[in-house]
Amino acid sequence: MSMSALLAQKNEVVALDINPERMALVNRGLSTVADSDIEHFLLEKDLHLSATTISGDAYSNADFIVVATPTDYDPETNFFDTSSVDSVVKDALQHSPSATIIIKSTIPVGYTKKLRQQLDTDQIAFSPEFLREGNALFDNLYPSRIIVGGDANGCTEFAELLCDCAIKQDVECLFMGSCEAEALNYSRILISRCVYHFLLS
Repeated sequence: MSMSALLAQKNEVVALDINPERMALVNRGLSTVADSDIEHFLLEKDLHLSATTISGDAYSNADFIVVATPTDYDPETNFFDTSSVDSVVKDALQHSPSATIIIKSTIPVGYTKKLRQQLDTDQIAFSPEFLREGNALFDNLYPSRIIVGGDANGCTEFAELLCDCAIKQDVECLFMGSCEAEALNYSRILISRCVYHFLLS
């Protein structure tokens, strides 16, 4: 929701979800998550945002496809369930093979590179998010930095889109290999979990 609201300020955005009730909320100008900034944007801003459950409608003529599906992490097994990302990326490539696909989900190190090899495409990149629950749109409007990992066509343009829609000026953009970006994101998760467990102890 935060990425959709952010980019829909200046771009045509179509949100896609398997839950029709969630998409109906978005089409009525209501948020599917608890975030006061997103709620304000949907109600007050002139956003170019629509929502659908039909993948063909969402992917048609898309320049960028942002994948933000759940990848539940099991700390006991150190396992990410990336099945939803796998499915969405494959579907997106079938409908729009020339689009740049940006994965925003939390994934294991090396996943993007492996997926590019499996699907024989260089159109997939990874961009970690540094967002707080309940303040996701605020953190996208005032990002500490923007990181895009991969050499897919459109990586620079995607970072420029995020910068153009942010309120903060002169945002630092970092471009690196997808494995490096994934490692940075994974390190952040580990640090967050260490702090959480320390506070509980």
